Amino acid sequence: DSAASGTPTVSFMIPDFTGHVLSNEHSDEVIAKYEAYTGTHVEWRTEANDTYSEKFGLTLMDKDNMPMILTATKTLDQNANAADAAKRGAFWDLTEYLQDSEAYPNLSQISPDVLKGLTVDGQIIGIPRSRAIGRNGLGYRTDWAEAVGITEAPKTVEDVYDMLYKFTYDDPDGNGANDTYGLEMCKYTGPWDIIQTWFGCGNGWVEQDGKLVPVHQTAEYKEALDWMRKIYADGLVRPDWATVDTANFQVDSQKGVTGVFVDTMDGTKRIWKYFEDNAIADVNDASKIATMTSVGPINGHTLATTGYNGFYLITKSGAKTEEDVKACLHFLDKMCDPEMMALADYGLKDICYDINADGKVVPNGKYDTTNCPNAGLNQAVPYVPYLTEQNPDYQLEKADYQLAYEESIANNVQYAVFNPALGYLTQSDTYAECGNDLVQILDDARTQYICGQIDEAGLQAAFDQWNARGGTQVIEEVNALYAADKA
Repeated sequence: DSAASGTPTVSFMIPDFTGHVLSNEHSDEVIAKYEAYTGTHVEWRTEANDTYSEKFGLTLMDKDNMPMILTATKTLDQNANAADAAKRGAFWDLTEYLQDSEAYPNLSQISPDVLKGLTVDGQIIGIPRSRAIGRNGLGYRTDWAEAVGITEAPKTVEDVYDMLYKFTYDDPDGNGANDTYGLEMCKYTGPWDIIQTWFGCGNGWVEQDGKLVPVHQTAEYKEALDWMRKIYADGLVRPDWATVDTANFQVDSQKGVTGVFVDTMDGTKRIWKYFEDNAIADVNDASKIATMTSVGPINGHTLATTGYNGFYLITKSGAKTEEDVKACLHFLDKMCDPEMMALADYGLKDICYDINADGKVVPNGKYDTTNCPNAGLNQAVPYVPYLTEQNPDYQLEKADYQLAYEESIANNVQYAVFNPALGYLTQSDTYAECGNDLVQILDDARTQYICGQIDEAGLQAAFDQWNARGGTQVIEEVNALYAADKA
């Protein structure tokens, strides 16, 4: 019994994507490895990912059976169950613990901007499951730029317009046909959110004169919309973009119909990988493979992500004592060390991977994500302060597109604009009730304005509708919380 041997036991509920969490051949060796390294025995509780949100809600109500660490799989502002429970004091306030860099050298480095989105009533209630903050930005087809005489990556919106124009009208693929567009777009309107930040309007909300203001009420937002409307009117994007299924996003870039891709940098990477996998020739030199250039910010701005995808809660019904809390945090912190990240991501040396002559990790192909010995262990890694192992002994052999991707997301962080209202929207009762409607009203109006279906009066009518649906009330609630926080 580990309790008898003085090893703390931590109970931990995680989503199960494989049906085989730590229950495969050699999984016992993985378990022995992390238990020895972290000095912790873990009692895993797994719930199928498909029904996880439902189970999460039920678990919060079952106080006698609560795990010490409970994984939430969405952001806090998307998770009403977690926010409500937090307001009722169901979770430990982690604020002071996260300032202890001696006890928690990894967790103490979580970005304060990310933690703002995990704060309820002034208490930090979650450890983020970290994702790249600088994940969003612009990428373009390198050979097309060369073909139309663009020698430098775009830095300003004027540069981007110039590139989109030439990619549409200067025959970048050299086939003599007028069959290309500059920017790839589809039903998913996330790229417009990124483009808006280039004009300085902020991310969802912005601080102006000491108040938090939704970006659609700023002059910069209107300037951004007018620019988007112009690229649409000038034919630099597919006329039917708003009806293109999100599942087909990237297809036009892959097939050589468009040359600029604005979304996550992962998208730019995957397009380049497609060129490699399908031997798509460089339009200037058929002996070479086409590549993408990952730029990231324009005008010194890009859209920050929330910095996490789900989070870990330490429950008061499960972790009853301060010793329990420390045991949970100790385990989560240790899982961020390079040895444990390598164990979670790559499995066991000589069993799952070999080390090549350059000292790089090379998976041996014996296992997939379902049957590998380490299946599911990555669900218990917060990935802070690093998203990938920094220890040279555990570096994966990487393709050019992967290296370019990692470089771009690391570079993007300094330009990434956060939403300053994140932690407050979670606590606004009006936003909880009508937030989805408010988002939809603005999304629809923006699309209609870009496509020339409504004019400025139509745009203003949508803004009025937003106010009436609860927007005015949300602004008041958010600013009351913001003022209290500043005080």
